Amino acid sequence: MGLKRVPTGIPELDALIQGGLRRGKTYLVAGRPGTGKSVFSLQFLVRGLMDKEKCLYVAIDEKPADVIEQASSLGWDLAPFIESKEFLILDASAYFGARAGDPGKGVDVQRVAADLNTYIARIGAARVVIDPVAPLLVARNPDQARQLIYALQTNAGTTNLLTTYAADGHSHAIEEYLVAGTFILAMEVVGNHCERKLTIEKMRSTALEPAQYPFKIIADRGIVFKA
Repeated sequence: MGLKRVPTGIPELDALIQGGLRRGKTYLVAGRPGTGKSVFSLQFLVRGLMDKEKCLYVAIDEKPADVIEQASSLGWDLAPFIESKEFLILDASAYFGARAGDPGKGVDVQRVAADLNTYIARIGAARVVIDPVAPLLVARNPDQARQLIYALQTNAGTTNLLTTYAADGHSHAIEEYLVAGTFILAMEVVGNHCERKLTIEKMRSTALEPAQYPFKIIADRGIVFKA
């Protein structure tokens, strides 16, 4: 029996990775600001909603209203799904309150993992996005990353996307070594304009040839590979 796959919502990408992501696994989307990480994440969740899957978006750097506004700018109206409790945006700012006066104090990852499992169970979520994950992992602690990913995959059984910052177009973060796959998003100057590119840097249990794929971000469609 073949591995169960979950479409990313990017048809050209799904065709390259045998139909999508492995169900119940965790994947990393890395890149500089403005390369399309949040768009990739929203597109993944919107596809889930279209497939009648409930979704959880953990917003670290933005408020829920900002996430809704960004989705709306792309032509995706999340309001009906929020009202029907098919889509939940979790404002993670509360997890950082305890260290406001102590920058060296880390986030309680056990609490985060427990709360995530509670919210996932509450709505029956099948897909989860944490955007971005790095602020939850103080000092790049591998045990924290492992604990969070293990909780999602083992206890919740969801298919997950984690976003992270990659300064040089390649991710060398601790979490990269714990996930089932890594997508690198980059922006390069080509002539007199900038071009976004996606690289599938790692994809376990999926046969593919490494390559870069130029893409555009289009309203009502999101990320679309260039022909």
